[in-house]
Amino acid sequence: MADGKIKINLSIAGRLYPMTVPAEKEELYREAAKRLNDKVMEYSKIPKSDVTDRLALAALYYSMISLATEHTSQLGDADIEELHAIEERIRRYIKA
Repeated sequence: MADGKIKINLSIAGRLYPMTVPAEKEELYREAAKRLNDKVMEYSKIPKSDVTDRLALAALYYSMISLATEHTSQLGDADIEELHAIEERIRRYIKA
């Protein structure tokens, strides 16, 4: 494409998503999709969960990381420890 964008297909949780992205960011999009798929697979260990449940938990996980990154300068050690505790509770829930 003349504007520096390319068309790609990303597979997320078993579905294809065609999109047009800046060529220089193609690898970022592909890595993001890979990480999301990896997290969805990790959550597949949760009994009786469907793909919607796993996608919701993955969205929560990455939202927490994004917020923590945005607010790092505003977070204290206790806040960061609480985020780690929440993540650990999610991991224990998955293993149960």
